[in-house]
Amino acid sequence: MEAPILSVEGLVKNYGDHRVLQGISFQVQTKDVVVILGPSGSGKSTLLRCINGLEEFSAGRIVVDGLEVDRHRASIWTVRQRVGMIFQHFNLFPHLTVRQNVELAPRRVLDLPRAECRARAEALLARVGLAQFAGKYPGRLSGGQQQRVAIARALAMQPKLMLFDEPTSALDPETVGEVLNAMRELAASGMTMIVVTHELGFAREVGNRILFMDAGVVVEEGTPEVILSQPRNPRTRQFIQAVL
Repeated sequence: MEAPILSVEGLVKNYGDHRVLQGISFQVQTKDVVVILGPSGSGKSTLLRCINGLEEFSAGRIVVDGLEVDRHRASIWTVRQRVGMIFQHFNLFPHLTVRQNVELAPRRVLDLPRAECRARAEALLARVGLAQFAGKYPGRLSGGQQQRVAIARALAMQPKLMLFDEPTSALDPETVGEVLNAMRELAASGMTMIVVTHELGFAREVGNRILFMDAGVVVEEGTPEVILSQPRNPRTRQFIQAVL
């Protein structure tokens, strides 16, 4: 069996005296779509931020594509190139056009030729259904369109792992579907993904594994069929009933 693209071992994160993550361990194989469910404050977003080095963790070990995640090592920049992250809010540069937002990182970080960056940006915008908006500024787009631009921007670095931190939570209900459709296409193409979401339909349809977190612990883990239909843990059952 090939080595996992991500290995998390005994991960602990403290904020002062408060322990947010309490020894979490799991692995992700290439092409997995892992969905993380759980109530607010359970540590889901903190976990994602530790994986790509945005948060410094207190104990444990994270390895991404053979590289140890350590904010104090020069290799952290390579880790961040291999891990794309989509946040709740889009964080697009408002003074740049949609195309320029997608072009920026390959030009600045990878030092690719301008023509190659433009071609890559245009191909990715077409992939997420936004080719016609390439010359517009983010403020002229809907929230769902901006989030799809953010996905294209992350893909421009050709990551090996994509992290999604509740990517539809800030969207109007009418635009949630277009973002989920872009994520479905990405999963179908073989992208390895970890998705924090409350969209149980998406989790059932696209995920191949679900982790349910509560109070900084992975309470239950299994296939969508088991976790969403026959959860063993009372806390998991309570959460799923509330969301449904």
